[in-house]
Amino acid sequence: MQIAHEFAARTIIEGLYQVYGSRHRQCRLAVPTSDGAYGDKSHQLNEFSHTAVLRVLDALESLEWIERKKGFRNKSGENIPTTIRAVGGLIEEFERTKYVWRKIFPKKQDVIVLKDFDPKTKSKIQCSFKDNNDIRRWRKNLQRYNSFITQNAICLSIDKHHLDEGLIAKMANDKYQLDWVFGDNKKKPRIFNYLHVQLRRIFSRGSFQKGGRFYGGWWQFIPSEYRRYITINGLPTVEVDYSELHPRMMYRDANLPLPEGDLYDLGLRYEGMQYDKNIEPYKSKRKVIKTYINAMINDDRGNFKLNSRQIKTMEMNTAQLEALVIKKHPIIKDIKGKGFGLRYQFIDSQIAEMVMMKLLSQEILCLPVHDSFICQEHHLLELELAMLEAYEAALGSIPQLKEPEQFRTDFEPVYYPSGQLDLTYMKNKYKDSQHDEFLSTFWKFQQKI
Repeated sequence: MQIAHEFAARTIIEGLYQVYGSRHRQCRLAVPTSDGAYGDKSHQLNEFSHTAVLRVLDALESLEWIERKKGFRNKSGENIPTTIRAVGGLIEEFERTKYVWRKIFPKKQDVIVLKDFDPKTKSKIQCSFKDNNDIRRWRKNLQRYNSFITQNAICLSIDKHHLDEGLIAKMANDKYQLDWVFGDNKKKPRIFNYLHVQLRRIFSRGSFQKGGRFYGGWWQFIPSEYRRYITINGLPTVEVDYSELHPRMMYRDANLPLPEGDLYDLGLRYEGMQYDKNIEPYKSKRKVIKTYINAMINDDRGNFKLNSRQIKTMEMNTAQLEALVIKKHPIIKDIKGKGFGLRYQFIDSQIAEMVMMKLLSQEILCLPVHDSFICQEHHLLELELAMLEAYEAALGSIPQLKEPEQFRTDFEPVYYPSGQLDLTYMKNKYKDSQHDEFLSTFWKFQQKI
């Protein structure tokens, strides 16, 4: 029984520490306390003793180390679990230790996930499935990648103010929406945590030919403008994106030639002149057009609408923009709302796997953001070559790659000739920065092995 108590205590304190590391004021750790939550053998809580969990919670509360909010059943019949957060001596210990890098061991749960949509509850459900050769290969590749990523430190080279009051505050907002998710119903607050680096492949609609993209890395959930501050092992990074990926797949699927020029240029004019791609009105409108075209392809319910901000930017409503899109791409009328995007996501997930594994074979870490990839700046050529090869292998043609998004130099750190971060300089430049704290523990670990 002592082993069960120690296991529960370590796991709960680790969870509280990760909540602390998220720097999110409203973030709490959910700990189910009902006996039924621990009896399902298919559930990861089956590893824990229900009695041990309750005793650990009671002990932590008696020490005044946690604040507990008891769970309840809401009006919809949904069970809301008990939540806790660290207080008192435990939070003081976390503050003393600060937020450190450490090697994360892969979780026991399967990295391959199959989901479906339940029309009754209008929610996603996880499905059971039988292995085949493809699934076993996908699992093995992703387990290799997840093992490799634990040997690296992925961080943001920004000061505490920009981290807490900028990024984390923006992600904590109820109206926060990811750049690659379409639809107002997808808005919700997100948690930021440097230790969330393990990926899973999630397939959709009960099919291993739909979806399959990689999810779980913290870099995927931050606003896109912050990705330019990502460092890998203290070194600056670069991001490369496939251009017009799903629209190009749409034309390939229909065996039709691609229209010339920018697929997101609808022929709009500004002050009597064709839009210049370098001026702000063009860029802001093109961003909305890109979002809308990809929503038409990917939104299988076909009900995506422009929000008020997008309507103001475009100076037109959803129906007017849809008419312009269909005029430019008549083919899109036949696929709108039919879930073609999930098939295209499966293809781009296959491309992503090839890119990741190609670079892994060269011991280069690449971070996927669906159809774009981040790696250390000095590996740009290897990344672009891997992206070209993977696209050609999957689609039999040459892709168009966007101009690389370079690391932001206004936050660029200084390095020793060995490539290690000059931690003294970082501390002088960014007081109370998590970056130098995180990297210092990483380098100490490297020196020990």
